[in-house]
Parts: sequence; structure tokens; C-alpha cells
Amino acid sequence: MKKIAVILSFVLLITVFASCKKKEVKTSEASTTSAAAAASEKNSTEALEKITGAATTKEVKTTVKTTAAATVPAEQTEQTEQTQEQKVITYISENPENSYIVRVSEKYGSDPQNLIAFITKNSSTPGATVLEFSGKRDSSGNLITTAEELRYLYYVYDGGDIKRASSDGQHNDGYNYVAAKAAIMLGEKYYIPSIPEMREQRRYEDYF
Repeated sequence: MKKIAVILSFVLLITVFASCKKKEVKTSEASTTSAAAAASEKNSTEALEKITGAATTKEVKTTVKTTAAATVPAEQTEQTEQTQEQKVITYISENPENSYIVRVSEKYGSDPQNLIAFITKNSSTPGATVLEFSGKRDSSGNLITTAEELRYLYYVYDGGDIKRASSDGQHNDGYNYVAAKAAIMLGEKYYIPSIPEMREQRRYEDYF
């Protein structure tokens, strides 16, 4: 009976030892599996970063740049536009006593009644563009200011110099032939069409 008890105890001991060993093996396998999975995940992440890193970085930079541009306040844009618009302002004068008209008249002997000055303020080259017309009048006695009646275009610098471009190209002063033609075209295409509106809104003597 005693022998049987010893044998049973020995068998039980072996069973417990085997069970612990099996559990240890499973735990070890689980740890190994977890470590392998973690390593695999890390390697996958690193590989993904290597593949997409440049594109992702580029995308982020583009987004930041776009966002920065998009977040500029509209008020700031409007203020910049207004500042640029107000930087150079042109006024019109038909007053025979206007200083620019007087200077052209005195230098070239022009009739001041035939001259119209476009005076620029806040320009990098302050002065006035003065147009001289033939002197023809309409039925109401008003000066005819069409391109066909334009004879000369002068640029009068505040510093004292005056340049003249003639519509026939024969009486230029300070302009070469090409520059004189360009000046006359500017007078015909820009200044003459603006005369009616500027007479209403930008008369020089109303501001200065």
C-alpha cells in the first residue's frame, strides 16, 4: 500500500512538471510571436514611410503653402490694391494759367487755349502730359479733342525738362522717331478717350 502511494506521488509530480513545462513553452511561443509581429509592424511602417515619405512631405508643404496663401485676409488684399490704386493719380486741367500749360506755351509758343494737361501725382517721375490740339472748335465754341486734331504731345517734368512728340513725326524734341510715335499713340488711345470722364471727376483745380 505504501509503495502504491509513492508511485502515485511520483506520477503526480511528473504530471505537474510536464504541465508547467508545456505552459512555459506556450508563453515563450506567445512572446516570440508578439515580438515577431511587433518587428514586422515596425518594418512595414518604416518601409511605408520610405515609399511615401517624399510624397507625404511634398503634400504637407503644398498644403501649408496653399493654406498660407488662402489665409491672407481679404481686407489686406483690398488695402494693397487700394494703396496701389492711390499711388499714382492723374488729374486734368484746361486752365490756361496752369503751370504746366504755361511752361509749354512759353517754350514752344503754343496757344494755351489749345492745351490740355494730364497731371500725375505720386508718380516716380512727377509731371504732366500735355496734349496740344489744332484749335478747331465745335458749334458751341468748345475745343475739338479728337485723335485727328491732336498735333503734339508734351511731357513736362517737375524738374524743368520738356519733351515733345509731333503727330507728323517732323517736330520731335527729346523723343526719337519710334518713341514719339509711341507717345502719340498713347495720347490717342488713352488720354483722349478719358477726357470726358476726367472733366467730370478729376479736374485739377478742384483738388489743388
